[in-house]
Amino acid sequence: MRARWLAGFAVLLLAASVEAQEEDDPLAELAALGDAVAETGPEGGGSIRAKKDVDQEASKRLKDRRNLEAKVELVKVGAFPAVAVKLKVIKPAKEGAGKGVQKNSSLVVLPKLKVDGGKISLEDPETLRNAGAFYLKRGDKVMVRLGPSKGKVWEAEYIERK
Repeated sequence: MRARWLAGFAVLLLAASVEAQEEDDPLAELAALGDAVAETGPEGGGSIRAKKDVDQEASKRLKDRRNLEAKVELVKVGAFPAVAVKLKVIKPAKEGAGKGVQKNSSLVVLPKLKVDGGKISLEDPETLRNAGAFYLKRGDKVMVRLGPSKGKVWEAEYIERK
């Protein structure tokens, strides 16, 4: 009885495989679809990212001799985008206000934010960039261009994660 059942099952499997071979191969259809997508994509397996233009302004900002390099020690946030950042200087600036700051010294910076009509103007590109300091975390390395100071509290004309 069991042998008869197994023989019947084998016949059904054989019939199903023959029928499947007569129908279109679904994997062949997928391969053709993949070929069509590859023809419309980047050539040579190139990456879309590889074609992204370099932000020349960011490169200039990061290499500015007025910048100092620092590591974030503490971040105190207020209502967005108000923030105070305590930094430890890794590399002092070669020019400007940050030139006199010593390596390994700590200072507090407040990012410069443009205010229009009592509201912070996030349409201003420099304000928008400096508002990013709100999201800094302890241990982040940053480039900072120092402005005027009051003791160890400085206004950051520019602050950006490195």
